[in-house]
Amino acid sequence: MNYTENTDTILPAEDYQSKINYSLKKNICSDNFKVLSLFSGCGGMDLGLRGDFTFRDKYYPKNPFSTILANDIDPAATFTYESNEKYFGDHQIIQADIREVPHKTIPDFDFMIAGFPCQPFSNAGLRKGINDERGNLFEECEKILKEKEQSEKKPIGFIFENVRGIMSSKMPDGTSIPEEIVKRTKKLGYNTVFKLVKASNYGVPSARYRVIIIGLKKEYKKFDFDLLDKVVEEFDIPNENNNKYDLMLGSILSDIKKDTPQSKDFWKYSPSGQYMVDKIGPCYGNKKTLNLFKSKTPIEELPEKIHKGRSWKNMDREDMSERFRKIHDNPKKYRSPNFYRRFSLTEINGTITASAQPEACGITHPLENRRYTIREIARIQSFPDDFIFPYKTIANAYKVIGNAVPPILGWVISRAISKHLKENE
Repeated sequence: MNYTENTDTILPAEDYQSKINYSLKKNICSDNFKVLSLFSGCGGMDLGLRGDFTFRDKYYPKNPFSTILANDIDPAATFTYESNEKYFGDHQIIQADIREVPHKTIPDFDFMIAGFPCQPFSNAGLRKGINDERGNLFEECEKILKEKEQSEKKPIGFIFENVRGIMSSKMPDGTSIPEEIVKRTKKLGYNTVFKLVKASNYGVPSARYRVIIIGLKKEYKKFDFDLLDKVVEEFDIPNENNNKYDLMLGSILSDIKKDTPQSKDFWKYSPSGQYMVDKIGPCYGNKKTLNLFKSKTPIEELPEKIHKGRSWKNMDREDMSERFRKIHDNPKKYRSPNFYRRFSLTEINGTITASAQPEACGITHPLENRRYTIREIARIQSFPDDFIFPYKTIANAYKVIGNAVPPILGWVISRAISKHLKENE
């Protein structure tokens, strides 16, 4: 699937207004909370807030939230968003730098959601934090919230999401970025709280850590993150502490149908990457082993070897490059990193990064010497099988999935917030 890349992101104000008017007309009869989605990516959080989707055999009901306008600067992400009309056909996404969108054209909203760019705060990045130009983009969210405080219909709250590296990124005075956001939004009348969450505790088949920051107007009291656990319990959502089996990699890979969209599309490794993967070798198992998960064979009845993952440490020393031999011979000095990780069928997969490089994340299939297919990583991120990822280059598809908020995590957050609002009306 191809698209034409639009690099001219700065549009006249009237063009923005026409897109916004279209969205408002589509949403005119909605009694749901109206959501402004910034830095939307391909729509993982938007889908979670919306609900009304099925992941494998479990249905996640509609939530009382409707996105009225979305925005992202990345053409690959916006094309994916626009291509999923089943879920997002009732509103528009504007491809633009949010700093170039006239604030006067932004409609009133009840909630703002924003996953402002995480690169400055990422553990894998340069960690320039707030001093990086992209790190200042959360201030654009602050400006919009501040301006909407002057409107007749003031916002109720916001949800921000970021990588856990933001916890240790500092302002010049030493305040962490989340603490700074709490302080600034308090001045706007919000009770703001934040928490580092692990997605696999909330129904996502990935041990992915993210910082969630939730602010609500003071009349609604502070949000209680314990509500996320109550939602998981109420809806019997698989998690690490209860029914972990359904989150295991073997379960996730076992029942992908051959005709599922993009189930065969995968990004080939470079010759050097393929060499490493071939020399590491596959984890224990085969198609018959996957069928054991499909038939829900109890974990205690599975072969013992099935629990062992692999990495570069499973290579023969003579097959290693000089760099890896140095690490192999002095593991304490290099802290024994787990490069080229291959998760076993009974493990929950680790974070899929936007770069999808085998050295940096567990992107290699446990049984086949290749990257996961687009559909496989979409499942690891908890996207429904009918959510598609069209691309100009296949690397773009991996990038937008890796950057996304897992929809099921978004759904649990949405359901918990709506419970909190009902209890504090």
